Amino acid sequence: MISRQDPHAPRPAQRGAFLRAAGFLKAHPILLHLGLILAWLLLWRLSALMQYAPHASLWFPPAGLSFAALLLIGWRAVPALMLCGVGATFWIDRIYQSHTPWRELLLTGVIFGVAHCASYGIGAGLLRRIIRRSTLHSLPGIIIAFLVLGCLAALSAAWSGVESLRVAGLLAASANHGLWLPWWVGDMAGVLVLTPLFLALISQLFPQIESWFGGLQFQVQPQHRWPYAGKLLVSVVLLSALMLTAAHFRQPEIAFGTFFLILPQMWVVYTETPFRSALSIAIFSTVLALWVEILGLIDQALVYQFAICVIAANTYFGLAVPVLLARNRKLSEMAFQDALTGACSKSHFFEDGERALIEARKYRLPAALIVLDIDRFKRINDEYDHAVGDQALIRVAETVRAHLRAADVFGRFGGDEFMLLLPGIGLQQALAAADRLRLHLQRTEAPGTSQTLSASFGVVELARGESTMQAFKRADRLLLQAKRDGRNRIGSAVPETTE
Repeated sequence: MISRQDPHAPRPAQRGAFLRAAGFLKAHPILLHLGLILAWLLLWRLSALMQYAPHASLWFPPAGLSFAALLLIGWRAVPALMLCGVGATFWIDRIYQSHTPWRELLLTGVIFGVAHCASYGIGAGLLRRIIRRSTLHSLPGIIIAFLVLGCLAALSAAWSGVESLRVAGLLAASANHGLWLPWWVGDMAGVLVLTPLFLALISQLFPQIESWFGGLQFQVQPQHRWPYAGKLLVSVVLLSALMLTAAHFRQPEIAFGTFFLILPQMWVVYTETPFRSALSIAIFSTVLALWVEILGLIDQALVYQFAICVIAANTYFGLAVPVLLARNRKLSEMAFQDALTGACSKSHFFEDGERALIEARKYRLPAALIVLDIDRFKRINDEYDHAVGDQALIRVAETVRAHLRAADVFGRFGGDEFMLLLPGIGLQQALAAADRLRLHLQRTEAPGTSQTLSASFGVVELARGESTMQAFKRADRLLLQAKRDGRNRIGSAVPETTE
């Protein structure tokens, strides 16, 4: 959820445009499917430019689009993808001039389309089911599921695709064993690299699907473009230098240097938005594939394919780091801070209190402890409700916090009981501070009621060698005595000597 104060939040006009576009596409599904067909065939022709063996490309972008479409649209995307499979089959026949009868081409296209849709449809369906399960609804779990299912779906699509071509007679039986591996790795590269980018692009029209991403926001955010362009330029220049070196020396080992180019990609991941990170890996992979084709580095095609897959996988795990850090920070706040009042949790209060006490004693300064409890708090809950009681606790915490110094430690012990450690303050000053708080609370109404609040106090000065917990027990006894004496009072005692 993006707050109103977020400078990167989409403007109302932008969000309205997204929603209108989404509504238009939902109302006109033919246009949505037509766009899917055109995009798939365009990407298929792009992959043909990077083909280094019959029916095998360095990477196969349509696989990523199919996986994304089946993940988001479901089986409703099958008719469009089937038409793409049939159309690509006829197109292949025209490219290779095989002059296969149209009935056989149609059958081959249908078989290929079924194999393609079934492979990616089952993988996408399983991924969608995993995403929607609350036990794995976290970004690392989603990434692992995506990588595993994407690889398996690509393997199934490659094996069944090769078999469909062999059965149709478009592929020699002897070529079956050597073709499935480059086909699989090419499809896998297309799935791993482009599926997140297609999801990001589609999420611009359907913002509601961002809840699938386990905390990852793909919405385009207005940021400075030139730093991002500079990072892309560094990545492309380093890649180009490596590819030109490989082409010049023709040493197979140079191809493995591609794996080190994950470093500029991680630079982008840790400094840019998820959308730009997904776009960056797509641009990197496209440039790599084009250099392989232009420079004739086909002999090392598998190395470059696996490099693309490894860099993409590491990029997605890199995207999870900021989300995990944010969640860990939230968990830390929950452990250290009372969620309702914002005061320190009980355990954190005593930890912080001991540190503050050590610092005060280091300079031979006194320290005092105030414990306060809201009077007749149970009556507020009983006569009104617990929501009003919660608001009363919040109001008390706000009143106390308004009178704190920077060095003071404020915590909630539990229920309606709060604690204050005042380093550098002796008993008389602490009594005066407690009395000021008591008077302010007398003039404070419980929200939603006409009833004013009051509190009883226990105040002690910590003795030499006395711990915060030991002082709390003394102050708590004084608090109970103040309640027995009529409430809205302050109980105090002189320091006890504890060696």
